[in-house]
Amino acid sequence: MIHGTVALPHGITARPAGRGDKDFLAKMFKDNRDDLRMADAETDYIETVIEMQLDAQMGGYGKQFPNALYLILEKNGSRIGRITLDIQPVELRLVDLDFIKKAQGKGFGSSILLWLMKAAAQTKTPLLVPARRDDFAMGRFLMQYGFVEDPSMSDDVFARMSWMPTADEMAGIADIKPRAAVAGTV
Repeated sequence: MIHGTVALPHGITARPAGRGDKDFLAKMFKDNRDDLRMADAETDYIETVIEMQLDAQMGGYGKQFPNALYLILEKNGSRIGRITLDIQPVELRLVDLDFIKKAQGKGFGSSILLWLMKAAAQTKTPLLVPARRDDFAMGRFLMQYGFVEDPSMSDDVFARMSWMPTADEMAGIADIKPRAAVAGTV
């Protein structure tokens, strides 16, 4: 369990989410659903679907990942995103990482991914990340960092991407950095 704040790259800090963050999380989720807003449907219907997805996400993560850590990402005292991690004895799983629009495209996600890769190397566990199959950019991005698809954990919607640290990375004698994936599909 994380108590207090944790320093991340780019001057970002992470702290446990609290009740006071619920409105922020709901607003960020709704603001980042441009994919649904482009659908050919009535605005009220789209907003209802977004509300249903938000409810499912908030309730679903708890059931699917009962030991997950829900963290708020802050920079200079302002909330800029969230990260949900499921830390198991045999794996580290990035369940969700999202930023407000103003914080997107600044390299924060890449630096947090590298930070998680270092944590996986230190704990000698694989890092698992879900990638939506229709998000080709995310799949390519993860493969550039050395992630490969684990077909045994994938389904029609998500490719479950995994990264395994090398022996040198686990021993701390090799830097964690992007490397080509040896195999895999998205």
